[in-house]
Amino acid sequence: MSAGLQFELSEGLAQITLDDGKVNALSETMLEALLAAMAEAAAADAALLIAGRAVCFSGGYDRKLIDAGGPACDAMRAAGDRLTLAMLDYPAPLVIASTGHAMAKAAFMLLLADYRVGPAGQWRVALNEVAIGMTMPQAAMAIARDRLAPQWLSRCALQAEGLNPEQAQAAGFYDGLQVPDQVLSEAREQLQRLAALPRKAYRETRTLHNAPLREAVLPWLQL
Repeated sequence: MSAGLQFELSEGLAQITLDDGKVNALSETMLEALLAAMAEAAAADAALLIAGRAVCFSGGYDRKLIDAGGPACDAMRAAGDRLTLAMLDYPAPLVIASTGHAMAKAAFMLLLADYRVGPAGQWRVALNEVAIGMTMPQAAMAIARDRLAPQWLSRCALQAEGLNPEQAQAAGFYDGLQVPDQVLSEAREQLQRLAALPRKAYRETRTLHNAPLREAVLPWLQL
C-alpha cells in the first residue's frame, strides 16, 4: 500500500504502519490511505494495530496545509474527522504502538484506541493546537474532556503542554511504556490478548463504551 503506510492482514490480526520517512504528517492522502486500510481490516473483523516509524508515531496534521488554509486544509480535516468516527466505530480491538513523538491529531488517535503502548525516553505527546495559534475544535475538546484524567485537561488542552512519556501515561494517553525497541512487540502482545476475548461481547461492549463520546462529537464532525 502506498501513501506512506504499509498494511498487513493475517489470521485475524491486522497491522498498519505509518512511515513516510519523515514525521508521518497526516495529510489528506495519508488519512485516506489509513481509512482504506482500516476499512479492509474492519471488513475482515481483524484486531488492529496501528504503529509508527521509529522516533515518530506522527506529527499530526500537515502543518503546511494548516498554515495555508483553504479547500485543501478543509479536505484534510474532513478526512481526519472521518478517522475519528472510524476509530470510535471500529468493530474489533484497536491498539496503538506509539513509536515516538505523538502530536495534535496523532495524540487524539491515542485517546481513541483501546490500548496504547508508548516509548520510555525523551519523547513528547502534546495537544499543541493552542501553541500553534489554533482554537481547539469542539470535537477535539470533547475527546480530550472524555478521555484525559481531569487534573491534566487544562495542562494538555488549554496550556498545550508537551508531556514526557511518564506524564503522558498519567494523563491518559498511554496504558503502558516500554523501551523504544520493545514498543511494537509489547503492542502486538496486547493485541493478541484482546483478540482472544469473545469477539461479540467485545464489539458490543466497545460500542457501549464509545457511545457517549460518539454522540458528543458527531454534531461537530465534517463527514
